[in-house]
Order: sequence, then structure tokens, then C-alpha cells
Amino acid sequence: MQIRDANVSDLEKIVRLHTQSWRIAYRGILSDAFLDGDLIADRRVLWKSRFDKPAAQQSIAVAEINGVLVGFACSFGSHDAKWGTLLENLHVAPDYKGAGIGTQLVSHVARWCIRTQASDRLHLWVLADNRAAQGFYQRLGGSEVEQSVWDAPDGQRVPELRFAWPRAGLLLLPR
Repeated sequence: MQIRDANVSDLEKIVRLHTQSWRIAYRGILSDAFLDGDLIADRRVLWKSRFDKPAAQQSIAVAEINGVLVGFACSFGSHDAKWGTLLENLHVAPDYKGAGIGTQLVSHVARWCIRTQASDRLHLWVLADNRAAQGFYQRLGGSEVEQSVWDAPDGQRVPELRFAWPRAGLLLLPR
């Protein structure tokens, strides 16, 4: 497996994986009408803007196996004064879950955070009903530190939890 910085040629592959991931992980959380609708166009708008007009301190990494995109992560450095870098997106193709790709992507983000940010704190938001993701972040040593509500793109208000790591170094894997 190779992890590298994403480029615009990865856009459609990221859009497809993001769409597939949401349709699986958010079924029963977001409305079926939204998930079964033109979700690919919705995700394309997001990713096109991230590639066309990247935010300050944005990092997008992709994981590939034999040239096939099997995961990605998008982070925003120093996003929050208290919590540090935001891991905004982490998605792994369903056929590759459990193979360590998500863990390696998180380690990659942690390494980027340590190398480029003033603070090495890391945090993310996870939907309160997404128990599988919560378990994954707990296994990586993340702690639930806050609750909020997400104004989801389907018009719902969905409970979410902030998970945080006081030091990104806790997430590093050996190279």
C-alpha cells in the first residue's frame, strides 16, 4: 500500500468512495431519499471546491493498492485553537476495511500534523449513531470530549461527538 498526497486526478475516485461510504455508514442516520438520490453530485461539489480552492492548511491524502484508491483522509491544520487539527474525512473502501488502511491514514495525518502545525493536537467529529467509527477511534486511543449537533445536508439535525487526541504522536505507526 502507498499513501500519497492527493491531486486533482483523484477527484472522481474520492467522490465515488465518499459516496459509497456515506451510503453504507449513514444508512438509518441520514434519510434514504438523500442517500439514494444524487449523492454523487453533492459530494462532487464538495471535493471540486477542495481541489479548486483549497483551504489554508488543507491536506488530502489517498491510500492506493496497485494503483487502486482504497482510502482517503482530509485534514485541516490548526482548525481549532483548543483541539488543533481537524480530521474532517476518513474513508476506506468496504472491501478493505479491517486491513489497517484507516489506521495507516490516521498515522499519516498525525505525521503531517506534527511536521507542519504549531500544535500537534488532533480531533474529529463522528456521528453519535456511527458506532463502528466510534469503536475504531477508541481503539486508536481517541476520547470523546464533546457533543454537538450537525446540520446534515439532508436537512436533519444529527447528534455528533468530538473525539480528540492530546498529541498526534500517539497515533504514529513505525514507517
